[in-house]
Amino acid sequence: MAVYGAVTSLMGTMHLISQSSLDFEESNKECSKSLYEKVGSLLEFLDNSDNELMKDLQKKVKDLANEVEDEVESQVVRIMEKDEHIQKEANERLRKILEQAIEDIDSVKEELSKTRNKNNNLLAGNCLFGGPTSPRSRVSTLENDMVGHSDEQARVRGELTGHSSLREVISIAGMGGIGKSTFAKKMFSDPSIVGFFDVRGWITVSEDYSLRKMLISLLQDAIGVNEQLDKKPDDELADCLQKSLKRRRYLIVVDDIWSMKAWEDIRLWFPENNNRSRILLTTRIMEVARDASSPKNLFQMRFLDPDESWNLFCQKAFGKNDCPAEFENVGKVIVGNCNGLPLLISVTAGSLSSEKMLRKWHEVARSAGSLVNSDGYYRCSRVLALSYDNLPSHLKACFLYFGVFKKSSEISVENLTRLWMAEGLFKLRGIGDLEKEACSLLHDLIDRSLIVVCKHSLDGKVKTCRIHDLLHDLCLRESESESLLYVSNPPISGTNVPQHRRWVSFHQEPVRDFFSLPFLTYGKTRSLHILAVKRLSLDYTLGLDRFKLLRVLDLLGSDLAHFPDGLSNLVSLRYLRASFSGYLPIYKLRNLQFLSFRQVGKFRPIDFHLPDGTWKMSQLRHLDSASFYLCSPPKVSGNKYRVLENLQSVHGLRPVCCTKEMFEGIKKVKKLWICGRTNHFNDAPKCLDNLRYLPDLEVLKILLYDRYDRYESGFFHQHPVPCVGSFPQNLKKLTLQGTHLLWSKLTIISQLPELEVLQLKALQFFGDELGETTWEVSEMGFPKLKFLLIEKKGLKNWKATDNSFPCLERVIIKNCRFLQEIPKEFADSMTLKRIELWGCTRSLVNFAEGIQAEQEILGNNMLQVYAYDTIREVYICPTEEDAKEEAGE
Repeated sequence: MAVYGAVTSLMGTMHLISQSSLDFEESNKECSKSLYEKVGSLLEFLDNSDNELMKDLQKKVKDLANEVEDEVESQVVRIMEKDEHIQKEANERLRKILEQAIEDIDSVKEELSKTRNKNNNLLAGNCLFGGPTSPRSRVSTLENDMVGHSDEQARVRGELTGHSSLREVISIAGMGGIGKSTFAKKMFSDPSIVGFFDVRGWITVSEDYSLRKMLISLLQDAIGVNEQLDKKPDDELADCLQKSLKRRRYLIVVDDIWSMKAWEDIRLWFPENNNRSRILLTTRIMEVARDASSPKNLFQMRFLDPDESWNLFCQKAFGKNDCPAEFENVGKVIVGNCNGLPLLISVTAGSLSSEKMLRKWHEVARSAGSLVNSDGYYRCSRVLALSYDNLPSHLKACFLYFGVFKKSSEISVENLTRLWMAEGLFKLRGIGDLEKEACSLLHDLIDRSLIVVCKHSLDGKVKTCRIHDLLHDLCLRESESESLLYVSNPPISGTNVPQHRRWVSFHQEPVRDFFSLPFLTYGKTRSLHILAVKRLSLDYTLGLDRFKLLRVLDLLGSDLAHFPDGLSNLVSLRYLRASFSGYLPIYKLRNLQFLSFRQVGKFRPIDFHLPDGTWKMSQLRHLDSASFYLCSPPKVSGNKYRVLENLQSVHGLRPVCCTKEMFEGIKKVKKLWICGRTNHFNDAPKCLDNLRYLPDLEVLKILLYDRYDRYESGFFHQHPVPCVGSFPQNLKKLTLQGTHLLWSKLTIISQLPELEVLQLKALQFFGDELGETTWEVSEMGFPKLKFLLIEKKGLKNWKATDNSFPCLERVIIKNCRFLQEIPKEFADSMTLKRIELWGCTRSLVNFAEGIQAEQEILGNNMLQVYAYDTIREVYICPTEEDAKEEAGE
């Protein structure tokens, strides 16, 4: 719902004005504070009011918020001019806008209050007649036969018939259309399940549930049809059900439950009778699954794999597992486009089941949109739309923003949450910071099965995600209805570009025609993304000076080589990502929160030079580049330096910039990447010792881009890490890549009291690092280390004691082709859960599997060993010392 995002965006603008150091009149700052409070009071009306009676008023609120923000920001741009006459005139105009906005907000708030009261009365009247029918009853769920999931079926079957005498709740969670209900029906009718339970019952809850109807349905299942049930009150029905189930072993399926409230309303119906009764629950909401499960038997439905998808498609299209040869190749392309979602596979197969012309099949394979207007596709979309309709107001705009990205694309979570912040799509709830709030919203969407997690970081955090293509279509459709997003796919012309869209995204070329369109087309644009990775011609003019109110500009896909004209005048810009090189005149962009300059597809970095005015960009939160130079901050008084108070992360800082003065200026930073070549570090040999001036630093990466000479000692042989006492004591994650680190120097790192993640990596394109080949972990060990990665290091021997890694949970070893063994003490570890071996020898794999076997003998089944791309043994030439030892000398 765009209205919530519009309101929070306006609130963010008001907050910036009230806190700004620009030349605003004091009365305007006070008006901004007042408007902020009044607009904030609208949010309570927007939550839980997404119904027909409120839609017109919600649109009115959205349009009002957008219009006020447009007018306010237009005057803010003028106030930032150096002309005093323009500033005075703009301040006067701004005051009138704010005063009128306060009156308009009061008026619409009164109207909202009246409408909500009317709506509540209407809902109360409906309740007298047993409540509304469930939306699910109006949507065909296109029930499917269960295909695949054989291992999962065995697991759930085992839990349903398990030996525990307690009543257990087993939850099946996943997105709409993934097959939860079909899976539950398969279990419900399984012969071994049918024979195991005395009584079985099934209720479908849905969003708008009727407790009475569910009670009657269960009673009919439990004791048979009884004509007198309709005449009894609800409490008598519940008591009757409990008594009916009390002495019997029962299985109850609670299908499609949407909230913990619904579970609390019904869970006491099912008595604990200590006879192995079970409840099988299906839901789209992970929080419901986690809280209801007892003893936490949570089962998350996965997408079908390619073979399972193909089998389901063939069954639905041909009524058997075989496919005519002429349809097989194109059929597999079509199935691949469904991305493993059973409901979509069934819909697509059903639409093609009577189609015998190969040409039609190729049309479907070329364009997923060819089925958009079919009845089956509509019903499939409605199943998923229920998840969107059920979202709280504050999550809807965040979800719709996925339409900005290309379909099927893997999206960086860091980048996504920064875009949400720049757009002002949410407000901070309670005490905390924006980054944590954005991550909380992301996990809410994941828990509601709307987002698929693609990759995790070593410490388990979500790195990348995506949404299913069907949900992407939903984003585009809902954004279109909200007049929010325009996506240029297919190519555009001047006659089909809608007006006043706030988000504009180019998923493919060409984009040229868009920038020659009339001003009204993009005068209101807040977000511009060019995602088609294709170099624009150097004579191409974007005309960015016409996008006066732009907040987000992503030009990374354009691969523009030079800073375009007009960009430095986009003073409202909060997010800028591009691939320019050289000197960057960004000093006027005082509202920037996120700044990223990278070269697409290039390994060796190009250095960027940031202007001195960067120190005046007080809103800057994240600074990202492969490598950049920035001068030290200016002094403000005495020995105090200007501080970028909001700066959270810096990626790509050159070693020469790692001075005491620099770190004083970015002392609030939590993440830091120091990047450069060997000569850069040689020119600043003591740079890492200054890390002591970053007390809040939690994540540090040190990266060398060079390929080392076999006979060169290199910088990091002499200075591998800061001297003792210089490491920030709050450091939790450390990555050293390409640093040619000597293993003996890890003793300094082991002294970090809070270190949880350690990654020792070589450069992607280069070979093993040389130097010491034995790592003997010091007696101190790594007291809090949980995750360890070693990649492409010339490691041959690794020795440790029982206490070296008391908290270690996961070890990843990549391409260590000389390593034959890992510490045998891992066999006694009570915390180690996972060992991953990538590109290692069979000897090392066998040794690790032996450790797993030893743990299993001790009754610990927690540790799992995974081996990928195992290589043949590597012959290691013996050293002179080895030869003497072997000869017994």
